[in-house]
Amino acid sequence: MSKSKRVLRADFHVHTYHSLDSNLTPKSIIDRAKEIGLDVVGVVDHGSVEGGKETETLARKVAKDLIVFAGEEIRTSEGEIMAFNIDRTIPQLMDLIETCEIVKKLGGFIVLPHPFDRLRGCVGKSAHKIVKYVDAVEGFNARSVRNGFNKKAVKFSKENGLPLVAGSDAHFSEEIGKGITLIDSEWGKEGVLKAIRSGKTEISGEKSGIKPHIKTFFQKFR
Repeated sequence: MSKSKRVLRADFHVHTYHSLDSNLTPKSIIDRAKEIGLDVVGVVDHGSVEGGKETETLARKVAKDLIVFAGEEIRTSEGEIMAFNIDRTIPQLMDLIETCEIVKKLGGFIVLPHPFDRLRGCVGKSAHKIVKYVDAVEGFNARSVRNGFNKKAVKFSKENGLPLVAGSDAHFSEEIGKGITLIDSEWGKEGVLKAIRSGKTEISGEKSGIKPHIKTFFQKFR
């Protein structure tokens, strides 16, 4: 991968087996990302940063042309946020604002995942309370079954001047890449985050449908 490449393809919402409802390993994520031509992957797990760290470590050895952001999907008292660029797991179910403040003290980058998807752990109206902490909004989540959920996220981002990213919310290999962010960016983590903060992104995606939700339900019992 040329370090002068300007348009990077990213999926910012992928889970590993550290989430009980996913069967993805770091290797399977990297293999799939390379297969479909991703340049950037954001790896988050429910209540753990370890899957992201494992994937990032492996990518440094076997896929130096893939940028991996390690993160965590954190359930707070008022819904979920995603935190990237953190080096430790943040406890679950704390106060929403307190959680954001901890992430920021660690130098983290906060994304609102599926912020208005009422069928999952969305922050909903509480998103307005944490605008000053948020770095980007997930404007497309491939697992959101209703179009209105994603549309509301895009509307919120525009009203508050926040950049957009997209994610597959993948728990299984076939889902990776269903949500794509195109980033006009220099190569490297710092370049990617700078580009996102500057709004140099375009999002697109393909809905995953109901099948992955069913697979996720049964995965929890394996």
